[in-house]
Order: sequence, then structure tokens, then C-alpha cells
Amino acid sequence: MKKNHLRYTSDLPRRLYPFFLSYDGPGAPSFQKFARSIGATLSDVERYREKSEFERAYQECSEIRRDYLIDGALGKRLDPSTVKYLLSAEFRRRRPPPG
Repeated sequence: MKKNHLRYTSDLPRRLYPFFLSYDGPGAPSFQKFARSIGATLSDVERYREKSEFERAYQECSEIRRDYLIDGALGKRLDPSTVKYLLSAEFRRRRPPPG
């Protein structure tokens, strides 16, 4: 079975940033939700990170998501324990391997 992957286009970084800034759907903004909104998969979005402009937008959106989660926990709109878990899991993925 042949998999159809959405091709990278130069407008994707410009679409990613506003998606996270103006997100008003259920839960928190995520790269999975962005992928679905453009008809792609999460693996497609991860592959786009090879492009430097997309990687910059991706990193900025990670920070927007982090702020969204922290603000939600501090404002008691989100469960602080769940937010702590999500942020610590994200931190573990970001750290370079030892050695």
C-alpha cells in the first residue's frame, strides 16, 4: 500500500505559527492537531523539521504551547499534575543523549 505524504510547501511555517497563536479548539494546541488541519500526518510534520524555516516556527510553537499549558495550570483551567507530566515528558524528549 502506497502512503501519500503531503509535500512540504514554503507557506507551511507561516500556517503553523498562527495555528498555535489563535488556537481555540478543545484541549491545547498540538502538532498532531495542526497536521490534521492541513491534511497531513504527525510524521509528515516531523519530516518538515528538516527545513530550517519550518524548524524555527516549530520551536516557537513549542514555546507557545508550553506557555498555554503553564497558564492553564496556573489559572486552574487545566490539571496541574497533567501539565507537569506533559512538560516533563517534552523536556526528556528535547534533552540531548548523555555522552
